[in-house]
Amino acid sequence: MKFKYLPIILLLATTIIFSQDNSKVLFSIDNEPFYVEEFIKGYQKSAKQVADSDTNIEDYLKLYIDFKLKVKKAKVLGLDTLPKLKKEVEKYKHDLVLPYLKDKEVTESLVLEAYNRLQQEVNVSHILIFSNIKNNDTLNIYNKLIEARNLIIEGESFNDVAKRYSKDPSVKENGGDIGYFTALQMVYPFENVAFNTAVDDVSMPFRTKFGFHILKVNDKRVNKGEVEVAHIMFKNDDDISKKKIDSVYKLLLNQKADFYELAKKVSEDKASAIKGGRLNKFSSGQMIEEFSKVAFSLEENGEISKPFSSQFGWHIVKLINKYPIESFESLKSKLRIQVEKDIRSNLITEAVIDKLINKFDIVINSAAFDQLKNDKWKSKTDNFNEELIAINDHKISQSSFVKFLKSSRGMAFEEAFSKFKENEVLSYYKSNIEHLNPEFSAIFKEFKEGLLLFELLETQIWEKAKEKQGYTNYFSLNKDKKYSGKELINIKGEVISDYQNYLEELLVQNLRDTYKVVINKSEKRKLKKLNL
Repeated sequence: MKFKYLPIILLLATTIIFSQDNSKVLFSIDNEPFYVEEFIKGYQKSAKQVADSDTNIEDYLKLYIDFKLKVKKAKVLGLDTLPKLKKEVEKYKHDLVLPYLKDKEVTESLVLEAYNRLQQEVNVSHILIFSNIKNNDTLNIYNKLIEARNLIIEGESFNDVAKRYSKDPSVKENGGDIGYFTALQMVYPFENVAFNTAVDDVSMPFRTKFGFHILKVNDKRVNKGEVEVAHIMFKNDDDISKKKIDSVYKLLLNQKADFYELAKKVSEDKASAIKGGRLNKFSSGQMIEEFSKVAFSLEENGEISKPFSSQFGWHIVKLINKYPIESFESLKSKLRIQVEKDIRSNLITEAVIDKLINKFDIVINSAAFDQLKNDKWKSKTDNFNEELIAINDHKISQSSFVKFLKSSRGMAFEEAFSKFKENEVLSYYKSNIEHLNPEFSAIFKEFKEGLLLFELLETQIWEKAKEKQGYTNYFSLNKDKKYSGKELINIKGEVISDYQNYLEELLVQNLRDTYKVVINKSEKRKLKKLNL
C-alpha cells in the first residue's frame, strides 16, 4: 500500500526551488511561507512523470499542502532525529554531492576529446627514466632526457638511444617501441603528448605516474574499430609447423572441414581452441602487428586468411565480424564513465576548485605562513596554533597544514600549501553545499521530506491499519454501508486498505485543525489562469 504515495512524493522530490527572495508566497503554514515557483515546478513535473495524471491545480494544491502538513507533523514528533533516518540521509547526501564536484563543461570537453582521438591510432617509441621523489632528482632526469632527445634529433636511431638511456625493462627487446594505441588505452599524460606530437617529432620530457619520458611519434593512422576473429595456430615457425598449417588450410579451402571444429581438434592455442578458435574482439593496437594486420585485412564475414607467421608461430584467421567506431551519441555515456574514472578526471575537479577559489572569500595569514616556511614547521619547540587560512567563516589552523606536510612525502613547501588549500576549499564546499548550492539544497530538502513522510505514514497509518482490533471495528461500523453480505475473512485486504485511507483522512483533518493554513488567493487565481 505504500506505493500509492510514491508519485506525489516523487514529484515533490524533483522540485527545484528558484530564488526564493524574489518569489511570491502561495500559502503559509503557521506563518512558514511556501512559494509559487516551487509549486509550479512540482505541478509541471507531475504532468510529465505521471502519464495518466489528470490532477488539476486545485487538486494538486490540496495534495501539496497535505504533504507539507505531514512533514511538519513528522518534525514535531522528532522523526528527523531517528538514527536510521539520519544514516539514510547522510548516505543520500554523499551520493548526491558527487555530481556537484564535477565541472560539466570540462567533462563534456574531455568526452569529446576522447571520442575525436578514438578516430586515430598513434604509433610511438619512448624512453623512460624512473624518478625518486625522496632524492629530488628531477633536474638530473630532465637533463638526461634532453641529452637523449638531442642525440635522436641529430640523427642517431631511437632504438640505439633508447637502449642506452631508457630504464623500461622491455627496452632490450623492443628498443622503446610501444606500437599502436588509441584514446583511453594509456595514462592520460602519455596519451596527451602522443596525440599532440607530430609524426617523426620527438617530444620534450614529460611526467607520468611511472616516471619521466620522451617519445617519438612514428605513425598515425585511421582507427578501424574492433574486429572479432577465430584462429588456428601451430606454435613455432619451423618447417613442421608450416606443413601442418598448409595441410589445415587445404582442408578449409576445399571445404572438407568446419573451421571451428578443426580449431578445437588441432589448434595449439589451447585457450581459444576450446572455443573453436574464437578470440575476444580487439582493436589493432591490442594485438601484435602481424596478427592485427591480417585480421583487419579480411573484408567479408566468414573469409579465411592464407597461412601467415608471427613471433608465436603459424596462424590461419577467420573473420567473424567487424565493429566500426560507433557514433558519438552512442558512445557518449560510456566515454563519460571512462573519463570520470580516468586520471583526466583530475582536470574536472581542478576546474571546480578554480571556480570555488574565485567564489569564496579566502584569506591567507602571511605571518602564520612565513612561520612555517624554510622547514621551520619541523620544529619540535614551536606551537603551530595560529589561524593559517580563512575560507568565508571557516578557520584552518597551522597545525592542520603541518599534519598535511608530514604526509606529503617530500613535496615542495609551496606546492604542498597549494594542494592543501585546494583540499580545504573542496572539503568546505562539500560540508556546506546545502547552504552554497540552491539546486542541491532543494533536491536534498525534498528527499529528507519524502523520508519523513514515509516514516510518519508507517507509524501513524500503515502499522495501525494492520492492528486487528482497529480494522475489525472499522468493518463492523461499515458492514451495512460498504460491505453488505460479505465476510471479513474474505475481504480482509480490501478492509485494511479502506481503513488505512480512513486513518489518513483523520490525520489530515487533525493537521488542518492544528496548524493554520493561509492561502494567498490572489496568487492562486493567477495560477489557475496559467496554461500549465
